Amino acid sequence: MLNHTSGMKNTDTAKDENFLKYGIGFYHKPYQLKEIVTNFCSNPMVSEPGTKFDYNNGDHMILGQILEVIYRKTYEQILNQQILVPLGMYDSGLISHYKLIKNLATPYYKDKDLDHLIPNIPLYVEDFSAAGAMYSCTSDLIKFNNALFAFKLIKKETLDQLLTPGLDDYGYSAWIRDTQKYKRMERYGRIAGANAVWFHYLNNDLSIIILSNTNLTDLGDYALKMGKAIL
Repeated sequence: MLNHTSGMKNTDTAKDENFLKYGIGFYHKPYQLKEIVTNFCSNPMVSEPGTKFDYNNGDHMILGQILEVIYRKTYEQILNQQILVPLGMYDSGLISHYKLIKNLATPYYKDKDLDHLIPNIPLYVEDFSAAGAMYSCTSDLIKFNNALFAFKLIKKETLDQLLTPGLDDYGYSAWIRDTQKYKRMERYGRIAGANAVWFHYLNNDLSIIILSNTNLTDLGDYALKMGKAIL
């Protein structure tokens, strides 16, 4: 599931260009994580596990549910106790319609049929759960970055597994690009107008983290240009 070769039917069928017309799947109603796994991540398999790469939020949702069963705590409690509080990431957490998050940026979205930005279409971001229901800031994310690559979160052997590319150059929850000049980890996040990119150049100790509240810029391309300019 971490390398998205589970073979499970993809939970997300909506395309970016159709968000305004058709919405974004089941995210327009509030669900508990267990409900999402039961109702939307339990379809028949569409391919044999390990044979086909298909980025699927459902993989992470199931893994989040597994963590809840193992720890006997909510995913939010696990996240806080294992990562956010120990690393001092006090401006990060899980989004909820029942929380007022100070200084949270409003995302804006534009598609091919609009000549201007509009606020993100209404949805329950918490439904993304372990697949992407977080809010954060660059100063917190660099703390996570530094802890990860200093083996403070996982041991070196586990990190090496995470950074080993498989199908589609994908490791465990990140793309691993290995060129003649650089070896780079890439991680992207996008929910309409809320966009993020995290690059780490593995042999150069360079990290690039960009957050945006619009979809007007190709953050991956921008991060690549920054990396080339710096290195």
